[in-house]
Amino acid sequence: MRIVLTLLVSLLISCKEESEIKTNLPNQEKEKSVTEILSNLSKTDTILKLDLSYKKLDSLPDLSIFKIITLDLSHNNLDTIPLSKLPLTLRKLKCTNNTLRNFYVFNSKNSFFGKKEKEIKNNTTINFEEIDMSNNKLKFFSYSFFDNKSNLRKIVLSNNLIENIHLHDNIHYLDISNNPNINAEVLFAVEKIDTLIQTNNPKKLITKRIPRPKNPIICF
Repeated sequence: MRIVLTLLVSLLISCKEESEIKTNLPNQEKEKSVTEILSNLSKTDTILKLDLSYKKLDSLPDLSIFKIITLDLSHNNLDTIPLSKLPLTLRKLKCTNNTLRNFYVFNSKNSFFGKKEKEIKNNTTINFEEIDMSNNKLKFFSYSFFDNKSNLRKIVLSNNLIENIHLHDNIHYLDISNNPNINAEVLFAVEKIDTLIQTNNPKKLITKRIPRPKNPIICF
């Protein structure tokens, strides 16, 4: 009988201690808002990665004052990305599962546009290396560098509504799978792409060859 009572007392003490431990657990830290996150960021130090995914963003906050290398904007409500709000140091952009409809980059540095280049919409000197915009509503994607010195090598555009795509000739990896409306003819060199994924696309990309003029063009 004493043994049973001793066991019961020990069990009660153990349960009480466990209850106290659970009661004394620290409260779960409240998720920080985008404003709070940005207010704590350094404007002088290089930020290797900034994660703003799942923040219910309807518009892109101004990040141009920061030195960010990798930016994740996935799972928000963004329908556009103003390049003027992105940091010039940005190299990797992930913006999956939003509502993006169009995206184009135009770099006219050292081009014939001269002083007018700053007035051209979406003209930028950001030199991306990787872009992932899968699972959006993209119909048009264009990435053009006038001097063809872009560092962009990897692009993921799967699960969109892309009709037209325009790129330079130095892409190593391109995923355009699950884009049923894509126009097959493109002006960039498809054969130079190391990895090209076109799963579930009724039309496969081919490079459109522009015939040379029979008569030489003389410029005065």
